[in-house]
Amino acid sequence: MIQTSKKASEIIRLPLLLLLAISLALAAVPASAISVAVLGDIDGDMVVSDEELAAAKTSLSAGGITAEELAKIEHIHGNYPRTVVDTEGREVTFYKPVERIIPMSPDPLRLVIALGDGDKVLSSEQSAKFCICPMQGWAGVFDASNVKGCEGCFYEILDGRMPTFLETSTRQAINYELIASLQPDVIFTTTVGDVSDLETKIGCPVVTVGGSGWLYEYEGGLYGQIEVVGDVLEREDEAAELIGFVEAKIDMISSVTEVLGEDEKPLVYFAPRGAKLGFYDPKEGRDFTRTVVSYRPLDIAGGINVAAEATGNEINIALEQLIAWNPDYIFIACSLPEDAEVIDWIKASPDLQSIAAVENGDVYNSFFPFCRGSPPDRSLFNMIYMAKVLHPEKFQDVDLEAEGNEIFKAFLGVDGVFTEYVDFLIWPREWLNAQGA
Repeated sequence: MIQTSKKASEIIRLPLLLLLAISLALAAVPASAISVAVLGDIDGDMVVSDEELAAAKTSLSAGGITAEELAKIEHIHGNYPRTVVDTEGREVTFYKPVERIIPMSPDPLRLVIALGDGDKVLSSEQSAKFCICPMQGWAGVFDASNVKGCEGCFYEILDGRMPTFLETSTRQAINYELIASLQPDVIFTTTVGDVSDLETKIGCPVVTVGGSGWLYEYEGGLYGQIEVVGDVLEREDEAAELIGFVEAKIDMISSVTEVLGEDEKPLVYFAPRGAKLGFYDPKEGRDFTRTVVSYRPLDIAGGINVAAEATGNEINIALEQLIAWNPDYIFIACSLPEDAEVIDWIKASPDLQSIAAVENGDVYNSFFPFCRGSPPDRSLFNMIYMAKVLHPEKFQDVDLEAEGNEIFKAFLGVDGVFTEYVDFLIWPREWLNAQGA
């Protein structure tokens, strides 16, 4: 159970005796603790009892509090404490509505924005600056002259706060002191290993939002992530709507591909880490020969993942294995404009000439499905794009650009992000133009 205490961070205008009671209750709280002040709570137990609600109503009649404050107290009385079960099965209790949020990585930040509470976010991990709106990353320090990618999104999202957005962690370290100074009501993390330190050093509720953004399930997948964030923020209706939106896009594709025979589904090799460093990157241990055993967007798009029978999650393979698989299509993820050049390099590689995809010229770019997590918006439109590549005659009427803009808006609340993205990457615009889109 999350342990919380109380601090005089909110002043409730109540009659003198009530203020005195509150003051006495707060006196024993250590000044260094991040604590919870519950509007309308007099005895310091973080619960608004029937008696305390009655006292608040009396205070309203006497002019001690406003009608807006009473409405908040009534809401707390009727809905709190409330316990949320996170994606690790942990029970986390809240005593008041969440107003101050710190997502520790881009994926939960994206969901907070999607559910309508981006204005409550205080900070996030450094990579949020280039992961939320698809951007070109920079080395450690923000430089306005280096903003490349979806610039309109970058300067609009989070009420224009992204250029000066606080960074409370990096890939290597967490700034616990800065987080504590911001006094969050909740911290969202995707890494269960961070929970203990965050709870101990910060002292506020910590909720795990784990799972894959391209797995469309509740257990370990996107739907479970959305549901947990929605529960914490009291955005259950918005969460259900977002899940319904994702399901509608999936149904648009799966209603066509699920009736295909296995002989109508081409074999596909997917290189989600790109290929800009060659067949293998010894530093990161991944590149063209790094693949994923499961990528649901590809399955839904009507392709057969040649790595599906392998053991593991992300795996490195030998070129001999790729040749033995002999895929009909190859998709290579692209995150920067120059990454697109690898298509010609793969097609011209002497080692790969026997592969059907290379022989027939069916080697394509795709959208990079990672960014310090697994952004669900990118993979969702990857699904539609892959379906159009693999089965062009069946999806010729699908407007990928319109679909992409709609998907990004659903998650980021910003218009035209996909259009910015395809123009930045160049190859998608060229591909769309070639399709007559």
